[in-house]
Amino acid sequence: MKKTLLLACLMLFTTGLFAQEDTSSAPVVMISADPDSAFAQARDLAFKGDYQTSRKVLDLLLLDDPGNYQYRLFKARTFVWDGRYQNARNLIRNLIVEDTNAYAIYELRVQNERFAKQHALCILYCDDGIKRFPKNNEFFYVSKVQSLTTSNDLRDAFDAVEEALEKYPDNNELKQLKTYLLNQLIVDGLAIGGTIDYFTKTYNPWYFGFIQYGRQTKIGAIIGRLNYGDRNQSFTSFGIQGEVDIYPRISRNSYGYINIGYSPSQIFPSFRFGMEYYSKIGKSDFEGSLGFRYLDFLLNQVVMYTGSIGYYWGSEYAAFRPFIIADQNGIGTTYNFLYRKFFSGKGDFLQLTAGYGLVPDQRLLSVANGLTAEGNVRLDNQYFGISYQKLANPKLYTRFDLILTRQESFSVQGDYMGIITLGLTLGYRI
Repeated sequence: MKKTLLLACLMLFTTGLFAQEDTSSAPVVMISADPDSAFAQARDLAFKGDYQTSRKVLDLLLLDDPGNYQYRLFKARTFVWDGRYQNARNLIRNLIVEDTNAYAIYELRVQNERFAKQHALCILYCDDGIKRFPKNNEFFYVSKVQSLTTSNDLRDAFDAVEEALEKYPDNNELKQLKTYLLNQLIVDGLAIGGTIDYFTKTYNPWYFGFIQYGRQTKIGAIIGRLNYGDRNQSFTSFGIQGEVDIYPRISRNSYGYINIGYSPSQIFPSFRFGMEYYSKIGKSDFEGSLGFRYLDFLLNQVVMYTGSIGYYWGSEYAAFRPFIIADQNGIGTTYNFLYRKFFSGKGDFLQLTAGYGLVPDQRLLSVANGLTAEGNVRLDNQYFGISYQKLANPKLYTRFDLILTRQESFSVQGDYMGIITLGLTLGYRI
């Protein structure tokens, strides 16, 4: 009797399903009267993205067998895949009440909240799954780390991935997440670095150093830095500068950059300020930005308008960044190129840089303040650099820089000199 009723319902459903379509072009689909075959067809429809039709088949099956757990569980899955998260929650809640030990429904509950971007709920349900299924909780550990990472709780995510890897050391997804988090957290903690500029003419070596402390927060990275510069010429040739960098996270594919700095010393700008907006361009692998920098020197105020276009492919990245420099002397331009080859993540790379124009190096422009006549910063400049940054271990990273520069003399226009810059940075994550 039930099979006859099911057959009648399925025949009516099949007829109604295509009644409003042009039968000359619509494919004819026959829904099997056998429950197992009909369930297989419902799954096949869902896997092809036809969630609504799949649920209609499931509803007909449930007329004949309203308590069937698998039919209802799969219907809940179609709601998750279809983005109807509240409908999924309602079904999942009822299914959990019926069977509190069914692994599949707890797994689906986590997936539903992850897709719904309800990260706090997802993490709560992951913790529940970890405790409820102590011998089979790998999925819940991975999902917890993913949700913490997506919600930008990077420090908690790193602690969670460390805990997960103690239990599942061979899980490749957890290993990849740990590498990603290490690279994102590279700004966390202390870093100290310095450079030496060797000149082929006239000048003694110049020294530049910094010490910084950074933290990844929920709003983005925040870095405080104290800079030191010494032109190695007289008592007044050295100075300090304090500055703060903030990288606020705006959305999943965009972030900002804010810089503010102050110095009581003559060789640094007394005040500096900058802002830039970065965003992924559509669904492509391109990233673009627009922004500016403002440097207030004693004899000159410099505004630098800038932007960038970058492209990722595989483990490589290339970018082009021009500057339009406006000051009391008029308008000038400079052009910068960058290439990076990443190894185990964004904090582990080999970098090549090149540029030409009017002193493209902001650091050199800053510490050269006061050497040029009347604050003139219009010095022709070409440079090529190579850098290597390496995560030595989860706590320590190092960076080496070599830059070769050909530049006009600070005091004699048209007279060129060479500059060799050596740099070293050490960072320690706290």
